[in-house]
Amino acid sequence: MALPRPLILLSNDDGINAPGLLALERALAPLGRLVTVAPLTEQSATSRRITLRRPLHCEQRGDCRYGVNGTPADSVMLALIHLLKEPPSLVVTGINNGPNLGENVYYSGTVGAAAEGAKFGIPSIAVSVNQRVRVDFGPAGRVAAQISAKVLECGLPRGVALNVNVPLGNPSGVCVTRQCEKISRNVVIERKDPHGRPYFWIHEEVPAEAAQDGSDYAAVHRGEVSVTPLQFDHTAYGSLDRVSRDICDISLGALGEDQ
Repeated sequence: MALPRPLILLSNDDGINAPGLLALERALAPLGRLVTVAPLTEQSATSRRITLRRPLHCEQRGDCRYGVNGTPADSVMLALIHLLKEPPSLVVTGINNGPNLGENVYYSGTVGAAAEGAKFGIPSIAVSVNQRVRVDFGPAGRVAAQISAKVLECGLPRGVALNVNVPLGNPSGVCVTRQCEKISRNVVIERKDPHGRPYFWIHEEVPAEAAQDGSDYAAVHRGEVSVTPLQFDHTAYGSLDRVSRDICDISLGALGEDQ
């Protein structure tokens, strides 16, 4: 008897009808049984935020497709805990129209959704493309399918997700990278509304040529696919001994006493 095809959960932060998500569905369809659970509306830069102070609603948007009035992390959590009848073999999020490189992994809803899958111990991949206007998702879809097939075959270390960034056009290669240190310059643009009140846009400028060798920015700048393994245990293990020595010798008996 043939084994059942693997179950793959898809999500994103651009919304259930985003072209990048539809391209991801087409690219991964040959690999297994797909279930898509994604936000009803765009949720870019929501990171791993979850909704606690209003109810979530889930709408069926086609065969094995569901839209959630929440964040990417909400969508993945709802899928894994409630909607799916079996745990998926893989979580894939994207394809995001715009890169998620360097410090932007902290803000990205695409990466946040993959992190939610990794939290549950499921191999997870976030896929983004370095293009925002007139995006051709074809190359990124093919990259996503090939990497997904490899992860289905070989797995990933528990708690690790892959952050995949595909350059504009056809990639010249694939390389494993580290997350780039901050090279961007954050910009706050001030304007005034019709009533004379100031408002602000947050923007960034990125001199990609300044990226360190071996980093995600450097790879994409060269035209290569960047594959960065991310872990979400933020413990600074190398600092445990120093913090224990320098900080944890306080006297708890003195707390609350008048000096």
